[in-house]
Amino acid sequence: MRVILMGPQGAGKGTQAAKLEEETGATHIETGDLVRSEIKSETELGQKIKEYSDKGELVPDEIIIDMTKPYLDENDSWILDGFPRTQEQARALDEALEDIGEELDMVIVLEADDDELVERLSGRRQSEATGEVYHVEHNPPPEEGSEEDPGPFVQREDDTEEAIRNRLDSYHEQTEPLKDFYEEKGILVTVDASKDIDEVTQEVLKAVGEDK
Repeated sequence: MRVILMGPQGAGKGTQAAKLEEETGATHIETGDLVRSEIKSETELGQKIKEYSDKGELVPDEIIIDMTKPYLDENDSWILDGFPRTQEQARALDEALEDIGEELDMVIVLEADDDELVERLSGRRQSEATGEVYHVEHNPPPEEGSEEDPGPFVQREDDTEEAIRNRLDSYHEQTEPLKDFYEEKGILVTVDASKDIDEVTQEVLKAVGEDK
């Protein structure tokens, strides 16, 4: 199983990728995690990535591909999360997969309304004491100073409504066109991510033929 998991921030990609990994045994490959790992390990590739990050520049596609390709090659079954984000990246990924003799089985897109995503993300609060993330409506933090989690509970700068809508605009402009790209290949599946987490999981498992 070789699957790309796509969707805007807040649609639950990380959650569903983890559940899909647990249910199928496929390896969850999250490019953001790989970047952080390379930088932390101070590999040659990590140093290159850090140079771009320190300058506030985007890491070139070829570096991301070079970083990701070994993980795609060494795992027979995987879920790719966080890449590609543009059609140029999608074409580069196609070339990388061809190099290692593999091809995509499916692209699953988690979809939800922008207003709902803004509500989900802007309601998040993170504990400065524990790093735990809560939601003011769906999972309220305990009272500040409690033994369970003393807090304080703050809203991250990138969780303000303005910042979220800017990210959603970027997704719609740059990443959403990939739906047409993969639809033409006949491997696109869309899942309604506005449902309960377990319902979404069942839809994703159904898509990959692992529903029970």
